[in-house]
Amino acid sequence: MKKNTRREFLVKGAVATGVAVAASTGTAVFQTPAAFARELRTDGAGKLVAVECSKAMKSLNKENAAIVGRMTNQALKHFSGKRTVVKAWRDFIHPSDTVGIKLNCLASPNLGTSPAMVHAIVRGLQALGIPNERIILYEQYKDQLVRRGSGFALNDDPGKGPIVMHLGEKSHLTDGGLIGYEKTASKHHSGPSHYSNMLKHCSALINVPVIKDHSLAGVTVAMKNMTHGNINNPHHYHKHDCNPQIADIYDHPLIKDKVRLTVCDGLRVLYDGGPQDNNRFKVLHNRIYVTTDAVALDSWGFEIIEELRKKHGKPSLHERHPTGSYLARAEKLGLGVADRKKIELKVHQLS
Repeated sequence: MKKNTRREFLVKGAVATGVAVAASTGTAVFQTPAAFARELRTDGAGKLVAVECSKAMKSLNKENAAIVGRMTNQALKHFSGKRTVVKAWRDFIHPSDTVGIKLNCLASPNLGTSPAMVHAIVRGLQALGIPNERIILYEQYKDQLVRRGSGFALNDDPGKGPIVMHLGEKSHLTDGGLIGYEKTASKHHSGPSHYSNMLKHCSALINVPVIKDHSLAGVTVAMKNMTHGNINNPHHYHKHDCNPQIADIYDHPLIKDKVRLTVCDGLRVLYDGGPQDNNRFKVLHNRIYVTTDAVALDSWGFEIIEELRKKHGKPSLHERHPTGSYLARAEKLGLGVADRKKIELKVHQLS
């Protein structure tokens, strides 16, 4: 029997399952993926949960995998209010979903998305009944995912685990597959882009970012991971401190109506010199965050980095980025809460 290529396999799987979201789980009623994503975003507006543990990291660059996994599960349960991991996942994902998990491996190997955190997410989805062929871990470029020691390995065999892939090279605009980008450009407020085919073929997305300073955007946390990491021309949208580009691109239905949950690796924070890793400006933070409000998480991440910059004698982000932040634009578009006075963060110690 001829072995399917990664692209062929994923396209077949996506076509078979991509629209199957119309059932009641007992904890949430699923109508369409877009309607459900909007409901989650509205109900969770301004709400953040974090689980903290001082033993999460064995050192600045080495995680304690067992503890990070427990932190991830507990953060999810605290955010949902459910007592078990499976019941918690039912609030966000249906067993018929095809789930894309957007990694952030740009600053790997020591400041990319935590493999232990992602592994806990995958185990939860598997326990919910989602097979490996409908759990897809992905990054934008191959060098970020493979060559930088991210802790993730390409995989197109669901017998070995979830699918792990990259979108392809910058210049390849493939049509009809999960690798690459749509053939026809879509217009958003800031201009045209070819959006990732992954956004089209997945019914649900989980965003798994990190918290970093960014020399052009100010900060990069949840929103930029989904915007600039899912279009073919991110280099076109870094002017004016990425304001309003990050908000405008996130407002596209392929992103805002697909992201169900953000699980943020807050184990370390890079407060200067980003987005690439730099041990001189990186500190332990020892938290895992969960939210359905990417704007609120970015606003909180901005505050964390701003305080660290002040502590370490660095210029304010406001001084470095005089054109302002994309967060106000995001709130105006109804994507979430930017005003930190309206954001509620509940921090729990790992039990």
